[in-house]
Amino acid sequence: PYKALGYCVLQTAGLIPELKFWTIKTPKATKSATGGQMAATDVAMPVSLPTSAGTRETLHLGYPVLNLQKLEDPKVSIHACAQKYGSQAIRSIFEKLEERSSTPAFEEINLSDNIIGDAGAKFLKDGLSGNGKLKRLLLPRTQIRSAGFQAIGELVGTLPSLEMLVVSGNLADAEGVDDRFGLGLCKNKSLKSLCLAACRLGDRGVTSLCDGPLKTHPSLSHVSLNYNRLEDTVCASVMNMLAANKTLEYLELCGNSIGPEGAEIIVKGLIANKGKLRRLGLGQNSIRLRGAKALCKHFMSPQGQCLEFLDLRHNCVTYPGVVELRQMLKKPLDDDEHNKGWMLNFGERQLMLNAF
Repeated sequence: PYKALGYCVLQTAGLIPELKFWTIKTPKATKSATGGQMAATDVAMPVSLPTSAGTRETLHLGYPVLNLQKLEDPKVSIHACAQKYGSQAIRSIFEKLEERSSTPAFEEINLSDNIIGDAGAKFLKDGLSGNGKLKRLLLPRTQIRSAGFQAIGELVGTLPSLEMLVVSGNLADAEGVDDRFGLGLCKNKSLKSLCLAACRLGDRGVTSLCDGPLKTHPSLSHVSLNYNRLEDTVCASVMNMLAANKTLEYLELCGNSIGPEGAEIIVKGLIANKGKLRRLGLGQNSIRLRGAKALCKHFMSPQGQCLEFLDLRHNCVTYPGVVELRQMLKKPLDDDEHNKGWMLNFGERQLMLNAF
């Protein structure tokens, strides 16, 4: 499509006296639903949605990205963002789409830091079930609890293209990942990254995941279980999951309370895994020198050569323990000028280690 801009007289020292007719091609819009630049009306689909402040705002629902984590002013806080869109806004989005006989075209939905709660999670399930376009669903810190997790799990089982699910920072507890959540993960075949950090899952919740969907999922390559109050009890299930899993490449277990015995059990899982896992985060646990030594030995062994990244920082190894480990790793503190800090480089492989 072309739009006439008008006539312009080009006169450069009398060399171009004639009139020229100028046109410009109108580009199709590819912006996100946060507003931004104007778009073609058939793409934008503007609708009026309620906010938690009692006002209404216009959003465009025809874009592939729906981003409600909006901080449009540097003076706006995360708290203000969280209070803006609630569960009623989520419900209205799908009601407006239904009024227009339109299915959601979103490839990414980012509701980070918006308080949608369990009710909002249910509206997402009802509005997105069976959607073949959604690839990324970002729901960290949205005050979803156990019932909301169950609804999201059911939704995940119906999404054939979903690749990333982030629900970190929501207090699911063990009940949130039992039953329908686990069954939904088992039904899904496309998910590649699952972030469940700081969900207060505990040993029971993570055991349920490791004994179920994480053991057999056909495409999952990254799982974050950071800050979930995990102790040595869960490590047997993690070991069995690693022994059976064929696709997982990055496992995050940082910020828990895993001790030396748990670390040694995880090493057994790494051996049984036969090099499929390439990155492991165990920082900020309590594995101490004994657990760190077991993991470092595996890292340097022929069986551990596929491990590209290992984080053992903040595990109460102590300074004498670090000196001992670095001698064993052939990276002594006094003689290795290239590895003075926490990061030890072995070609393209990295090991993170400190005394604290």
